[in-house]
Amino acid sequence: MHYKQMKLSDIWRTCNKIRAAIFRIGLNLWDYFLPLDPKKNRLISESQFISVLSGQLKGKIGLSEPEISDLADYFRVQDGRIFYAQLCEVIHNSVPDFMKNQPLVSGLEWEDPMQVNRLSMSEERKLNLLLSKIATVVNIRRLIAKNHGVVTIAHFARVLDFLQILVSPVDFNLLVKKYLKDSYTVNYIAFLAELDKIVQYFYEHGALDLGGDLVAQFPGRVIHAELPKLPRPEIGKILASSLFGKKNVFHPALKDNYQAENLITIMSRIQQHVLQNRLRVNEFFRDFDPLRCGKITTSQFHRGLDNLGISGIQRMFLSLPEIETMITQYRDPTDPTRVCWQTFEDDVDHVFTVKNLERTPELEVNPPSQEVRDLQRKGTKDWHQVNIPRRELCEEAVDKIKKRVLKRGLLLKPFFRDYDKSNNGHVTIPNARQCLVANGILMSDEELYALEERYNCDMGFNYFRFLKEIEPKPEEVPLYQGLYARTKAVNAPPPAKPPTRAEQDIVQILVKIKSKVVQERIRVSQFLSDFDKCNEQVIKREDFKRGLSNCRFELTENELETLMDVFASPMRRQCIDYRRFSDVVEESFTQPCLERAPLIVPLQHIPTKDCDKNFLNFDERRAVAVALQKLSKKPDLQMNLLNVLQDYDKTNCGTITTEQFLKSLHKRGMADLISTNEFQVICKCFGFERGMRNEVDYRSFIKALDVLYATDKYTPI
Repeated sequence: MHYKQMKLSDIWRTCNKIRAAIFRIGLNLWDYFLPLDPKKNRLISESQFISVLSGQLKGKIGLSEPEISDLADYFRVQDGRIFYAQLCEVIHNSVPDFMKNQPLVSGLEWEDPMQVNRLSMSEERKLNLLLSKIATVVNIRRLIAKNHGVVTIAHFARVLDFLQILVSPVDFNLLVKKYLKDSYTVNYIAFLAELDKIVQYFYEHGALDLGGDLVAQFPGRVIHAELPKLPRPEIGKILASSLFGKKNVFHPALKDNYQAENLITIMSRIQQHVLQNRLRVNEFFRDFDPLRCGKITTSQFHRGLDNLGISGIQRMFLSLPEIETMITQYRDPTDPTRVCWQTFEDDVDHVFTVKNLERTPELEVNPPSQEVRDLQRKGTKDWHQVNIPRRELCEEAVDKIKKRVLKRGLLLKPFFRDYDKSNNGHVTIPNARQCLVANGILMSDEELYALEERYNCDMGFNYFRFLKEIEPKPEEVPLYQGLYARTKAVNAPPPAKPPTRAEQDIVQILVKIKSKVVQERIRVSQFLSDFDKCNEQVIKREDFKRGLSNCRFELTENELETLMDVFASPMRRQCIDYRRFSDVVEESFTQPCLERAPLIVPLQHIPTKDCDKNFLNFDERRAVAVALQKLSKKPDLQMNLLNVLQDYDKTNCGTITTEQFLKSLHKRGMADLISTNEFQVICKCFGFERGMRNEVDYRSFIKALDVLYATDKYTPI
């Protein structure tokens, strides 16, 4: 068998674990082991020892089984019992008694008149510079009221203001943070002592004169030499009218090297660059912030802006003053060496949307903003702010070039493209002048200066914009315009016809619907209830039309409008009460609320097949009556006409064609009894439209003959 080698460090680690649990909970091991030792011999059995540590104290101390076995082996005596008293003494008697020690801090340190607070390294450096500037003010000690060495913060601020020591809020908070005492007073004794040390240092190194002011040439090692001015050969060499002034030697975009642009303009340029190239600002700064605290150093922010400018198809150049402006704007107020890049990201992303838009769902967002849309390219002048004579001269020059191009039919784009190797739409100013001279467009210097001032930017002369105004293309009519108009006219819905009297009669419309329902056994509510998702008993007009079209009632548009006007909801006229409409249609089968009147026998609706094509005038009805009287002289029992008609009805639908009807009458010798006009009137009277043709309802015809024969048989002569 392999035995584990016991280490003293393991036993000591287990004892520290027990000691920590006892200190945290407040247990006493003697209370658990003494009841198991009635003879007080300080020894217990191994099973009792294990039961205490693994049973009663397992949830409180949390010892594992190997740790309990190591303790039992370590404190076991020769007879196999456990010396628990030694374990309790090791655990409880090793706690230090702090009451026997002398106090290290007496509290008198806070009463020291020179006691000050500790600051960070950067704050200490800034405070030293601030105190060096304040130290030149003399007689400050006499102006502070003498008391117990402290003054209030308000009194300290009034003294500094009386001495005309202009301190910013940040610097004043730094002074208060250094010399604050009792949370509301300032230790001016330590403040004055620090100023005395600085003044003494200045006197020792010769930085102050006899009056106590700083020496003008301090530190006195820099040699100042007045250099002569350099010659300016460009003065008086540039031709320009006195009316418009002289042309600037340097490009307007180069002024950023000396003075940064407005902060809003810089942010608009960054937003425009991000919008055009569809960039995510987060991707350029998050790698510098592994802890996702939202703050990075100034150098990292500088590198992130550089990477943001060179990404995408179009490049964006930010000068050093512009970057310093951005760093100053988004500097961390608690740490001047860091920049809040997430705040910068939120401000830039406003060009796409608004942050926390889910909290204001009714807010209308129309990105990008007007400033970003109207932002001109860097180096371009705002043409509305140029003086009026210069603008008028430029408009005259543009009009002159436009007339020359249209008169001679010139193409200026190939000449400009030869100088534009990178095809970015810009050329240099000398190249633009060469293109105009090469095409015979001669202009004065004032006109050229005006054109350059209008079309110049940081990349040069924008000839794309220049040619867009000089060479306007005529508006070309698309070839498909005529075809599109004809196609649209063909597919356009037919014009609405005025409703007839029958289309406005709700009774006839309902009879038409009930006949269709009875014949084809249609349940209208099944087609309309699917559109009522919330079980409101009403649906929209469009859904009502869609449901009736599925029923195939073959209603016209005017009939649908009449139906919707009648069954419109009283409280919501734009919706239809389809439940009331379904109940009215269901009356063709039964009557509602029959449980309240059990003696009523419901009558089923009998559908009629009459239509406009079956309508007979007075003469036609008289001709039909005479013809049927002639044909009813011989009953069907003698002629057996029904069987002949049924032979032609292969599908047993009750109708046959007019040709088959005429053949049947010829077979029984009944066609000779009536004329051709009478036959056509009979076919019209018993006509039925099936599919794309008109047929004859022979069953109704036989029933009419039987009725006439039965009534005529008992008629007295």
